[in-house]
Amino acid sequence: MREYQSGDRIIDFNDVCKAFGPKVIYRGLSLDVYAGETLTVIGGSGEGKSVMLKCLIGLLKPDSGSISAFGSDVTRMTERQLQAVRRRIGMLFQGAALFDSLTVHGNIAYPLVEQGWKDGKLIDERVAEVLELVGMPGTERMMPADLSGGMKKRVGLARAIAVHPEVILYDEPTTGLDPSNVRRIGKLIRDMQEKLQVTSIVVTHDMDSAFDVSDRFAMLYDKRIVWAGRPEDVHASHEQVVKDFIAGNIGSA
Repeated sequence: MREYQSGDRIIDFNDVCKAFGPKVIYRGLSLDVYAGETLTVIGGSGEGKSVMLKCLIGLLKPDSGSISAFGSDVTRMTERQLQAVRRRIGMLFQGAALFDSLTVHGNIAYPLVEQGWKDGKLIDERVAEVLELVGMPGTERMMPADLSGGMKKRVGLARAIAVHPEVILYDEPTTGLDPSNVRRIGKLIRDMQEKLQVTSIVVTHDMDSAFDVSDRFAMLYDKRIVWAGRPEDVHASHEQVVKDFIAGNIGSA
C-alpha cells in the first residue's frame, strides 16, 4: 500500500461519460482529488453527484473515460480487484444504510468480519473505539430502530471508519437532520480529517455545512465539472451558475 503525502493526487476522474438509457448523466466529467483534503461536490438534484461516488467504488461503471484511485484504473478492475480498493475507502451512505436486524455493534463489526477479522476481543475493541470517535460510546447493544436520524448517521460513519480507510465518501451526510445534528455531523467530518488524516469527498447541496467542512469545492452542472476551487474563491469565479447555486442554497437546509 503506497503512502501518500498531503497534496498528492489520489483520485482522478478523466473524461468520464455515463448514461442510463436515454438519460445522460456525464459528458466528459473530469476531476482530481488530492490526499488530505476535504473536497465537496456541489450541484442540484439529479446532476449525478452520488453517481460519482458509486462509480469510484465500482458499484457503477462509466460508459467511457477512466477513474483512477491510488494509481490504478478502477473501471478496468475485476470484482476481486475492486474489493482491495474498497478496503481503502469508507462510505457513509445517504440513509446510513444500517442493517435493521443487527445491533449497533453488529453493524460496525460487519465490514471487519468481511475483511477477515476473527478475534472477537479485537473486534469489540475496535467497535468501542470508533463509537467513541463519533460520540456514541456504550451504544453497542442498541438497534437501528431505537436510533434518531442523527445517531444513525453517526453509526454509519463509525462503520465507515472501522476499517481504517484512507478515503471517506459522504453521500448527503446532513440530509433530513435538524440544525443541531447538521452541526454535529459537520464537526465529525472535520474531526475525521484531522484525527485520522483521511481524504474526504462530500456530496451535498447544503452549502452552510459545506462551507464549514470544505477545503475545496467542485461544481457539477450540465453533465460535467464546471468549476473547482477554494470556498474563499467562489465569488471570484467566472461561472455565474456557481454563484447562483451557492446564493440559492445558503440557509436553505
